[in-house]
Amino acid sequence: MAATAFTWILLLWLVAIAVMDLRSRKVRNWMVLLGLATGLAALFGGAQPFDMLAWQGLAGMAVAFAALLPLYAIRWMGAGDVKFAAVAGLWFGLSPYLLAIWLGASLLAGLHSMVVLGCRILLRSPQGALLLARLPMLQPVLAAGADAPANDRSRGPQRSIPYAGYMALVAIVLMMRNSVPFQG
Repeated sequence: MAATAFTWILLLWLVAIAVMDLRSRKVRNWMVLLGLATGLAALFGGAQPFDMLAWQGLAGMAVAFAALLPLYAIRWMGAGDVKFAAVAGLWFGLSPYLLAIWLGASLLAGLHSMVVLGCRILLRSPQGALLLARLPMLQPVLAAGADAPANDRSRGPQRSIPYAGYMALVAIVLMMRNSVPFQG
């Protein structure tokens, strides 16, 4: 019964992270801490939804953090993405699920970046100018797709790929597809 409750907590946390990162491109520290606290409680309380041992969860957290920290160091990824990945590693442990989450999120992030680059190229091209002249209602759509606010460069580099949001979405899909932890 407790594992089912922690499963629903995990699912709600993943949904909140996905919405937060996809909308604002930020993962708040309090949300990461909430996931960490509930993950540790589930792991050490014997109610972990994926029936793993404590060392598996802690190893998953350490591996996820160590694997993504260099990407933060070279500014390819935000700190929230790395912290979220570590907490996801705690919940999913060293398992095929964790690898699937990384791979799925990387594919979604790659598609996202191709759309962003395509919109930027289109906006700067003569064809894009012609398209916008004939269909001005596309301006907000293409500008949002380009993901680059033209008038707000003062905040530093834009992190346009919500990697934590994509990791959360893939984790949700895996949980729903396998429905293992939802059996009570």
